[in-house]
Amino acid sequence: MKQTGKRMQKLRWLLLVVLVVLVLQLLQGLFTLRSVPVQLLRVEDGWLDLQNQDAAAGLFQLEGSWDFYPEALYTSEDFAAGRTGQPAGEEVSPSDYAYGTHRLRIRATPGAYYALCGFSVDYATRVFVNGSEVAAFGNPAGTLEDFVPRVGYMTLPACAGEDGIIELVVQYGNYVHKDGGHIPVLYLSSPQNIEDFKAGNDLISLTLSGGLLLLALYFLMNAAMRCRAAYLCLTLCCVLMALRDQNFYIVHLLPEDTSWYFAYRLFICMVMLMPVSILLLLKCMYAKATAHWPLTVYLAAAGAAAVLIGTLPTRQLVSVSTAVYYLSIPYLVYLVFGTVRGFVRRGGLETADALVLSGFAVLVASLLHEALLTGRSSDVSHYGTAAWGMLGFVFLNGAAVSLRIQQRETALIESRSRGEMLERMNRMNLEFLHRIAHELKTPLTVISGYAQLTGIQLAADRVDRETPENLKTIQQEARRLGDMVTRLMEYSYGHTSELRFERVDTADLLDRVRAISAPICVKNQNTVRVSSACSEKAHGSFEMLLQVFLNLVINANRHTKNDTITLSAGAGEDGFILFQVADTGSGIAPADLPRIFEQGYSGSGSTGLGLTICREAVEAHGGRIWVERTGPKGTTIAFTVKKEEKQ
Repeated sequence: MKQTGKRMQKLRWLLLVVLVVLVLQLLQGLFTLRSVPVQLLRVEDGWLDLQNQDAAAGLFQLEGSWDFYPEALYTSEDFAAGRTGQPAGEEVSPSDYAYGTHRLRIRATPGAYYALCGFSVDYATRVFVNGSEVAAFGNPAGTLEDFVPRVGYMTLPACAGEDGIIELVVQYGNYVHKDGGHIPVLYLSSPQNIEDFKAGNDLISLTLSGGLLLLALYFLMNAAMRCRAAYLCLTLCCVLMALRDQNFYIVHLLPEDTSWYFAYRLFICMVMLMPVSILLLLKCMYAKATAHWPLTVYLAAAGAAAVLIGTLPTRQLVSVSTAVYYLSIPYLVYLVFGTVRGFVRRGGLETADALVLSGFAVLVASLLHEALLTGRSSDVSHYGTAAWGMLGFVFLNGAAVSLRIQQRETALIESRSRGEMLERMNRMNLEFLHRIAHELKTPLTVISGYAQLTGIQLAADRVDRETPENLKTIQQEARRLGDMVTRLMEYSYGHTSELRFERVDTADLLDRVRAISAPICVKNQNTVRVSSACSEKAHGSFEMLLQVFLNLVINANRHTKNDTITLSAGAGEDGFILFQVADTGSGIAPADLPRIFEQGYSGSGSTGLGLTICREAVEAHGGRIWVERTGPKGTTIAFTVKKEEKQ
C-alpha cells in the first residue's frame, strides 16, 4: 500500500509538470496570435524591389547586402551631389570599422507609404529617409571624443515619390566594442501592420520580463523568510533573464538620459552572470553531490570578471564575458557528474529530482531553439524563447525547492512527534514505577507490622494462639510480594501475564483484608472489623480486590485515630455486589472531594496513586467506586463488583 501511495504521489507531480508545460505553451500561443505573418525579402546590391509586393498583406523582413561606405558619414545630400566614394565590396565587413554609412534604395509604387521598424545600429545611429533626418540615437562621429553612444528602437516612415524610389541612409558610429556596424534586422510593412507588430512584441516583452521580476520578488521574500540559498538563486535567474530582453531593458526600463557606457557594462555583466546563476542553483539543489572548493574557485573567477567588466575598456568586455562562459563548461560537467553519481548511489530519482531535471531540460531546449532561430525569428528582441524557457525553469525548480522544504518540515514534525511520544512513554514509566512502589509497599508494611508484633511477643515470652496466625500472615504477604515481583519481571521482559478473573469468596476476602490490615492500623490504635459479608460470590481477581481494600483501609487509617474501620459486603445493583469501607475519621475536605480519584492528586501530601489504583481496578471489574458519605463523623467509600453467576 505504501508503494502504491508513493507511485500515485509521483504521478500527481508528473501531471503537474505536464500541466505547467502545457500552460506555458498555451500562453505563448495566445501571445503569438497577434503576430503578423513574416516573409523574407532579399536586398541585392543595395536595392530592394517592392513593386510586386502587397505590404498590407504581411510583414517583410529585410536581409541581404546594403551599400556600405566605411569610415564615412554621408547624408542624402552627399549622395545627391555626388560627393561620395564607391561602396565597399562584399568582402569588406562593417565590423572592421568604427564608423560608416549604409545606403538602401527601394523600388516601390509611386506614392506608396510604408513603415520600417527595428533596433538602431550599434551604438550610435542617424537615419535619413528621402533626404530628411527621421531618427537619431546618440551621435555617430569619426572620432571618439565626439562619439555619443545610444541604442533605441526606431520606427521609420517611408513614402515613395513620383519616381517610386525610397532612399534610406543610415550613419553609424561604434567605439563601444569590436563587432558593430551591421544593419540589424529591419521589418517593412504598412504602418498598421508595423504598429500591430510592435504592440505584439511589447506585450510579450513586458509580460514575460515583468512576470519574471514579480517571480524574482516572490523568491526573494521566500529567501528572506526561509533562509534558503536556492530561492536566492532563483531570484537571480529571474532578474537576469528579465533584463536580458533588450526590448524591455533598453526601451522600457532605462531612462533616456542613462549613460550608455554604464548600461552596456551592466548588460554584459548580466549576460555573463546568467550561466553562473544557473550553475549556482544546481549546486544549491545538490550541495552534497560535489565538493565546495570548485564552487569557490568558480565564483572567484566570476567575481573577478565582474570587476574587470566595471573597469576595462568596453571593447574588451565581450572577451571577458566569453571567458566566463568557457569557464562554466568544465564546472557544469563536474556538477552533472557529481549529481548523476548521487542519483546512482541513491538508487533512483525522487519527485524533486524529476522537477529539477525537467526545468533544466526546458531551459536548455529554449536556449537551443533561440540559438538556431536568432536572426530569423519574428521577435524583435530575439529572446522570447529563452524567456519562456526561464519561466518553466523557475516554476519547476521553485516547485522542487518547495517540495523539499515540505518534506523536511514533515520529517521535523515526525521527529517532534517521536520526541513527544518518548516523553509520554517516559512519564508513563515513571507513573508505572510509582504504582509498583505503592503496590509493593503494602505487603512490606504488613510483613513489617506482623514481624514487629511477633518480635514483641517473643521478647516478652508471650507466645499464644495468635502467634502462628501472625507468622501465617507474614508468609502469605511474602508470597504475594514474590508474585508481584514475578509479574514485574515478566512485564519488563515483555512476557506480561494475562489478568485472570475467577470466583472470589467475599467472606474469605473480607477476613483476609481484616487479618492483613490489623497490624497496619495498630499505629493509630484503630481496629478493623467485618460488619457483614454476603454469601454471593464475586467474579474477579482476588489479588486486585485485596489491593483495593488495603488501599482504602490505609487511607481510612491515615485519617482515623482510636476508633474502628468497618468492612462490609452486601447486595448492590442488579448483578453486582456492594463493598464498603467506613471510618469515623475527620472526613474529606469539600475542595478535595471532586478530585480524589484523579491520578497524582492528594490533599494530604501523599503520592495520590492509591485511590487511582482503586478506581482503575474496580473499573477493570466492570464496577464503579464513589464516596458514599463524608463529614466530621467519618467517611464511607463504596464500590461494586459483578457477581459470579452473571459471567
